[in-house]
Amino acid sequence: MADLPKDPGFQVPEHYFDALPTRIMQRTAYAAPARAASPVAWFWQFRTAVAGASLGVVFAVSFLATQYFDANPSTDAVMAQISQKDIFQYLVNHEELETADLAEVPAVKPNQSLEFLDVRRNDLNETHTQELLEEEYDYR
Repeated sequence: MADLPKDPGFQVPEHYFDALPTRIMQRTAYAAPARAASPVAWFWQFRTAVAGASLGVVFAVSFLATQYFDANPSTDAVMAQISQKDIFQYLVNHEELETADLAEVPAVKPNQSLEFLDVRRNDLNETHTQELLEEEYDYR
């Protein structure tokens, strides 16, 4: 390695970088003046601008349409349209129905809930009579 001559590779002429900005300015300052834009060029620029604007409008309209005109109504809106009688009929036909569930439905009449308790009128009358007798006995 020490035997090889030291060659700097490429040598830049003297004051090359000092004169470089001036040379670049001379070449670009005297270039041919730009021509005025022709009507065809204006048409193509206008057409491109209109295409971009229309694309933006299409995106905006599609976004608003998906936000405000949803094809699937909300669950709350659907449930508000179901009447209490329909809910009662569903509960009557449901196999895992309990009496406590019917107590929460305002459409259920007291007589209708008795059929689920499997209580007869005679049983109720007996119980009621016994309670009346007990109250009278406790009263004396």
